[in-house]
Amino acid sequence: MSRLTVMQDMGKDIKDAVRALHEMGNHAEDCIYLLQTSFIYNSQQHLNDCRVKLADIINTAQEVTRKMEELSVENPILKPYESVPASLRKIGGSIDRLAQLIDRKVREGILFSDKAIVEITFLFQRLIDLLGPTSDIILARNQILSSYVQESEVEVVKKALEYATLHEERLIEGVCLHMASTLYLSMLDEIKNIAWHSKEIAVKLMA
Repeated sequence: MSRLTVMQDMGKDIKDAVRALHEMGNHAEDCIYLLQTSFIYNSQQHLNDCRVKLADIINTAQEVTRKMEELSVENPILKPYESVPASLRKIGGSIDRLAQLIDRKVREGILFSDKAIVEITFLFQRLIDLLGPTSDIILARNQILSSYVQESEVEVVKKALEYATLHEERLIEGVCLHMASTLYLSMLDEIKNIAWHSKEIAVKLMA
């Protein structure tokens, strides 16, 4: 039986829960785009728009977790989805911390080097490219999409580690300020976390 056939055979309550998870993934993708825009243009408005979507992620995660627990008792088809709400909630937590870091950058006028801006912007774009397929896996449970997400996570982590090393060199050379350095490295950590939890969704839904 194909993954799509399994989705079609689900009851309405289960479909609604799965679609809610998919919507959470879409909100996460939208948030990263808003954070990217805020980061580039020092925009508070885009941060505020992200926080609205972030609240939806957190509220939906709590509701869907409860619903999944109720439905999974008599519906073993939901077993692969059991960890998805928690993973999306953790992605939301990292998005929230990224929003706080960017908010501090904007409010305090902390300047990043041109190179650091390019690097963070690139990683944000890779997260956007990764979160779309992650959301789609929730509906389709497609092996090709899962493989893409897993490979993308490896790339994001590899690039983040590479950028951290290059950043240390810039710090030693005095190109980057210490305050900016702390924010930059913290942002890299949250970006890696988002990629990792996306990979976990991709892996577990195909188990």
